[in-house]
Amino acid sequence: MEWSWNKTSIKRPYSYENLKALLNVVCREENQFSQVDFCMWCDNLTMAWDEEDLGDQDQLAFHIARDIEAQWDLHWYEFYSHKELFKMDLSKLELPPEWFKEWAAELNRNNQ
Repeated sequence: MEWSWNKTSIKRPYSYENLKALLNVVCREENQFSQVDFCMWCDNLTMAWDEEDLGDQDQLAFHIARDIEAQWDLHWYEFYSHKELFKMDLSKLELPPEWFKEWAAELNRNNQ
């Protein structure tokens, strides 16, 4: 299937290990990329892996990545209209840090 990839400054391949590493960087607030870039990378991961036969570890990564990108959209649409978001610099928006810590904990808890 042909996908329309999201633009993101993150050039890492889509893998469980890279999701875990990127999520940990965001949790430590050491990211050199915006949260929207990370959320778009997560969305790309879900598109790349859609309809793939995934093992348990990758299936978990897929669901966490899907939740991250979905929560990004749902959260901001509670506060802004589509028109407002279209005009905004999304790199200035940030989700609550504890959300990323919860996603990282879920990824670590289920794959130790």
